[in-house]
Amino acid sequence: MKALLRKSDTPKDFALGEVLEPVTPPGMVKIKVAYSGICGSDLHIYLGQEAGLPQGIHGHEFSGWIAGLGEGVENLNVGQRVTAEHTASTCGVCQYCKTGRYQLCQNRHSIGFDTPGSFTEYVLVDPQYVHPLPDNVSLKQGALTEPLACIIHAIELVDVKPGLPVLVVGPGPMGLLAGLALKAYGCQVDILGTEADRERLERAAAAGLHVVSEAKPGAYPLAAECSGAGGGIRAGLTALEKGGTLLQVGIATRPVELPYDQMVYRELKIQGTFCHTWKDWRQALRLEETGLLDLSPVITGVVKLDDWKEAFEDLLDKKGMKTLFVLNEEAES
Repeated sequence: MKALLRKSDTPKDFALGEVLEPVTPPGMVKIKVAYSGICGSDLHIYLGQEAGLPQGIHGHEFSGWIAGLGEGVENLNVGQRVTAEHTASTCGVCQYCKTGRYQLCQNRHSIGFDTPGSFTEYVLVDPQYVHPLPDNVSLKQGALTEPLACIIHAIELVDVKPGLPVLVVGPGPMGLLAGLALKAYGCQVDILGTEADRERLERAAAAGLHVVSEAKPGAYPLAAECSGAGGGIRAGLTALEKGGTLLQVGIATRPVELPYDQMVYRELKIQGTFCHTWKDWRQALRLEETGLLDLSPVITGVVKLDDWKEAFEDLLDKKGMKTLFVLNEEAES
């Protein structure tokens, strides 16, 4: 079967290749991939910023159909439309696994990082991490459930209530998802970017978010930082009122210098957030199913795997938001 492969840790050393279609082992589910989204972490891998990963098929935002059920798997059916978490396995016995925070397990393995991912035609998943799609949720939107679950996990870590003023910093795919999700929670959302983000800010405005050219210092009880850039993190901290919280969603790939004394003088808080858990997926799918959250503004491109290079380079140039690979001709247009 065709797959997009990382050939080495050298930056941009990706290529299309052929790999064996996996056989469904006992206790596992084989999913025929319909769509797979390009995540910011996939771009980091493409640029050689995550060296030493044990396998070369990446991608972890996907939807598709169940193509095979291993011996012992129950409550799922071949042909069922599904999406899946990118957790591949955990230890199951540590304090994090026992308290439902299995994404923090030290022995956690992830699809697309530690095990083969979804930039190919079939992917193997543990059934406990498979989520059937509601009938009214398309396969395209289903492929975005993973990044949405990340955002839901972040929101559930802080005190969010209707009417709360929130600043979203960074209008990329995660920033737009954060803005739309916070709006669905009833928050008053402003979104901030740079001149280089002009196209993305226009898309955010078209999706109903309020774009600001600068953030008033001390104006927000909550800022969701989604860029991972030093300037964005500092802007988020400056925008917080005394006692405010910076929700750090974006991943900083290098050290960041901060005005750390302000944490003391203004009693600020920084809340980190990582990945998602089962309950975040259920909430994400509920928002999709009820129509409280429309993910279509986030999807700006659907391309075949053959066009992977242009898709990656365009996203690095901040062209568009979320690009999906279509892996199967049966996927809806």
